[in-house]
Amino acid sequence: MTAGQPQPSMRSVERAFDVIEVLERSDKPLRLSEVARRAGLSPATTLRLLGVLQRRGFVVAGQQAYHLGPASLAIAHGFLVTDGLSRAATPVLQELAATTGLTTTLHIRSGLERIVIARVDGADPLRYQLPIGRRLPLHLGAGKVLAAAMPDDELDALIAAVRDLGTAGGRPVSEADLRAELEQIRERGYHFSVNERVLGSSGISAPVPAPDGHSMASVGIVGPAERHPESEMLGWVPELRRAAAALGRARDL
Repeated sequence: MTAGQPQPSMRSVERAFDVIEVLERSDKPLRLSEVARRAGLSPATTLRLLGVLQRRGFVVAGQQAYHLGPASLAIAHGFLVTDGLSRAATPVLQELAATTGLTTTLHIRSGLERIVIARVDGADPLRYQLPIGRRLPLHLGAGKVLAAAMPDDELDALIAAVRDLGTAGGRPVSEADLRAELEQIRERGYHFSVNERVLGSSGISAPVPAPDGHSMASVGIVGPAERHPESEMLGWVPELRRAAAALGRARDL
């Protein structure tokens, strides 16, 4: 075995997680051949891994297709009840939603994406689904405050991985445009967006402070753009910053 290569047992673990991630990213059950293709594995290896995961409850085999099993939900629950930031989120987001009347959200960065880990609906609810656990891009909307906090090498990797930096509203965005906008976010400490990830939606977000300055979490408020213009949203910046600071303190407890 070449130095630096994972041992066979560790490689099997990595492959099992590859299969789980393929199923997690799919909105519908997948056939064996499709799971294998997306995971970059042979059908035989994929079938063997699916069998192990099925016995442990992490995968369910339907009619010629596979999807995640209930044990996956239990893993997510374990994160929500043990992670300090997640535990602190509900009362902070509830207060922010009650004050603004808007939906409040908390995201954490995972690799080159962000994941919704908490949400409290406001009096003026969203017109689209934003479920807990949804993966979302870093180069749009609330993700930009997390992209702005990324080290240079990770930001370079993010930009290289995204084929189209443009917004849902059709605004073209070049690499230079994005880098300039991220610099402005670093200076302001928040980001206002409209029609960036979802048409008809406006939002404002701020990073949850981190000791090393590279924030891995963001808190935001979002609502229908036609009823909540930029002037109103910017008026909530002080409340948003207070919520971000409260989450930062709670995470360190």
